[in-house]
Amino acid sequence: MKKIQNPKRSRAVRLATLGSLGVAAVSGTVYFSRMFTDASSFVAMDVYVASVAALCALCAMFAALSFFAGVDESEDYVFQETHIDKLTGFHTRVAMIGHIAQAMAKVLKSGKAQFLIDVDIDRFKQINDQIGFEEGDELIVAAGQRMRDFFGEDAKIGRMGAGEFAVILEDDVDDFENMLDRLIELLMEPYRLKTHHQSVTFSAGVVAMPKDGRDPLQLVRRANLALQRARAEGVGGWTCFESEMGRVADYRHWVESELTDAIDRGDFVLYYQPQLSLEGERIVGYEALIRWQHPQRGIIPPNEFIPVAEESGMILQIGKWALHQGCHDARLLPDDTYVAINLSPVQFSDRNLTDTVRQALEESGLPAHRLELEITETAMTMDRIEARKVMAALADMGVQIAIDDFGTGYSNLSYLMDFTFHKLKIDRSFVCRLQDDDTTGAVISTIVGLSRALGAETLAEGVETADQATLLRAAGCDSVQGFHYARPAPLSTFVSANDADARLLPRAVGATYH
Repeated sequence: MKKIQNPKRSRAVRLATLGSLGVAAVSGTVYFSRMFTDASSFVAMDVYVASVAALCALCAMFAALSFFAGVDESEDYVFQETHIDKLTGFHTRVAMIGHIAQAMAKVLKSGKAQFLIDVDIDRFKQINDQIGFEEGDELIVAAGQRMRDFFGEDAKIGRMGAGEFAVILEDDVDDFENMLDRLIELLMEPYRLKTHHQSVTFSAGVVAMPKDGRDPLQLVRRANLALQRARAEGVGGWTCFESEMGRVADYRHWVESELTDAIDRGDFVLYYQPQLSLEGERIVGYEALIRWQHPQRGIIPPNEFIPVAEESGMILQIGKWALHQGCHDARLLPDDTYVAINLSPVQFSDRNLTDTVRQALEESGLPAHRLELEITETAMTMDRIEARKVMAALADMGVQIAIDDFGTGYSNLSYLMDFTFHKLKIDRSFVCRLQDDDTTGAVISTIVGLSRALGAETLAEGVETADQATLLRAAGCDSVQGFHYARPAPLSTFVSANDADARLLPRAVGATYH
């Protein structure tokens, strides 16, 4: 990006200004001294007075030059502060709004479309809190450099927020979709920071000018709406803006505004879904699944509020409650079963996670081996070194670790060998294809073999038919869960109502867990 240079006060101008001021001051002092001490020579001072006047005029000239050059210098300073991002050298948000307006004017004149792409690091706030601001800045700079290398020095790229970038592209890309896929793939390659390798995911949203609007601020908002949709559909993707996204954004805003009240009201409850051993189809554990019972709107599904809670940071408070409640509930279930509780990537990155788990176990009196924590591949690979420490600490406490949604993330053998865990959960996307795709069975058998080689069990989720269960048993899978066996249900479904009433926490969410 080219820097605009305004005229500045040179060193020579500054020295000349100071010199003329000094000479004029000394000359004036000498003149007035002689005037009062040697009156007889005062008549001969005409030439001297003229010299002092000339010096004063010269001083004024240099002062004027310095002043007006200083005005230009101040303008340049203001420009740099408001238009150039200090960290990346990209355009600031203010500058990008102006460039979008210019691009729109060009579009209307030429009739040739242009695109605005909004690209953001997923969960950057949580990552920044985890690795520290210095390395967070290092990550932003590195991501920005990859974008500069990808699009070229002359591209209009702006930094719109902490880990958010925008770029304006003309409609001259041969394969726009492939270009976006390559961009996100490049940005998601691990970053080598000062102290560790950092893995991150990106999401992107796209608007077309003038199809999706003409107002620059509206275009920025709509590109961000598309980005949020892409993020909700799964990390590492991109989406083009659609008109209904505005309504979705309004709903998400409502959800965020209601979450705090939901916590205070105690709206949240845990449902449980049994997990069964394929050998004898005996219940071995229960997965805790959070539900939001809104007083006016009824049940709000997790996929509608969990992403919002993660972005707002409220997932830590909600997750802490779920952990405490799940441990208390587990005491009402048979002693030879466990309770599996999901940890969001935000929770897993929380520095206080091990203390929170230890507190929940101590307060509930639940043996550590009866608690299973489900962690996604993505969460594990955000910071491998820290993740390895956390998982080892949890294992040392006696807590069981399951890798959730296996096969949908990195699925890298070297990654798995770094971590301490006892179970791989095969994602439902594999299970649903079992009966129609012969290769899926082979993939599942491979996962089972890998798991056994690492000393871990396998559990397949999303089992909906007896045929799927039969094929999973043939593939060597250890345990299963899904609608074929039982739908998620309140705790009272699995224990007597009297026991549940006596030992449940009095509120679904209480101040104790804030």
